[in-house]
Amino acid sequence: MNSSFDVDDVILNFDPASPHARFQATTMAEPSEALPRPIPWPEGTAPTPAPLHASPDEADDLTRFHGYDAVVVTWTAAEATALATLFTPEFPTSAWYEYRHDVESYIPLVTGVKAPFNSNGAEMARYRHSLGLYFPCKIGDARVLLFKSGLHLDYDGPATPVRRLMEEIAQAIKPRLFITTGTAGAIGSDVRLGDVVIAAKARFDCRSQFSREQWANSSYQAAVLPEGALAAITPALTSVNAAPIVGARSSPQVFATSFTTVVTTDFFAFDDSTNHYELNGLGLACEMGDAMVAYALQSMPDIRWYSIRNASDPQIPNPTNQIEQAKHVAASIYMKYGALTTAASAIATWAVIHAGANR
Repeated sequence: MNSSFDVDDVILNFDPASPHARFQATTMAEPSEALPRPIPWPEGTAPTPAPLHASPDEADDLTRFHGYDAVVVTWTAAEATALATLFTPEFPTSAWYEYRHDVESYIPLVTGVKAPFNSNGAEMARYRHSLGLYFPCKIGDARVLLFKSGLHLDYDGPATPVRRLMEEIAQAIKPRLFITTGTAGAIGSDVRLGDVVIAAKARFDCRSQFSREQWANSSYQAAVLPEGALAAITPALTSVNAAPIVGARSSPQVFATSFTTVVTTDFFAFDDSTNHYELNGLGLACEMGDAMVAYALQSMPDIRWYSIRNASDPQIPNPTNQIEQAKHVAASIYMKYGALTTAASAIATWAVIHAGANR
């Protein structure tokens, strides 16, 4: 992998459906191999796109979706592409609506040099000064809004504007369910590539830019899973996209006990065989956003919040204790399998919505 390879750029912005030119020279799967295959959803339960009759103005707020049953927030380009492939077929993220409501008030808050929000690159024009992309769909009778965030806890700077954005979405829509989902790094060797972690709790583990914040190590309880959700995540659904993933189980394991924890870090951390970032014992998956969403929703207790993650990286072997090399290995695995592994957490998200919003 070349020396100019930017791991943070890969994690946030690599889209296997339409990789930007700067990623072309990097080893990765062909787009046709990297995108999720169709899922054999049980009859009458398949997610279906629900496009608006007329495209909204990008400055519109989200109150037209007030009372929707669920909001699903994802973060990276690969995650959003996977969700669109499975939940809004025929409407890829290039067809999703843009959200720039009151964006002028966010501009002074987003100061991070790596934030897509501040990018001046031609390839990133759609993400500059954008708060996100969204598209409505249905799961059974449940009305669902899918939202790819244009803000990110770890890249936007000290003002944490993503907290405000999540509050804004929740207050405008007042959904019954609010689900944050997407890729994560496995913590420990028990969680394998492609497995799913459904959190009973999300906790911060801030050791960098937010280490002095009063919430730097705070924890938040997720809602209890609705009856029938776990049983609906069957091998018939999950094995389809696990099959092409080298190192994955034939059917991803779902970790979802009352002790299962997702860890939100304030930089790109991952677990390796040396426990370099001291993640062992804190949880089963690490990512960069879910605890902040839970924090943002604390004033809205009627909204049931869930964190559903897939292991897009296993614990990374690091026998020579070269953490930068291990970081590049983690990113290369993400490029190849990030969207495929996301299929399993998308299925788990579908299961929670189908069980929790249709009853």
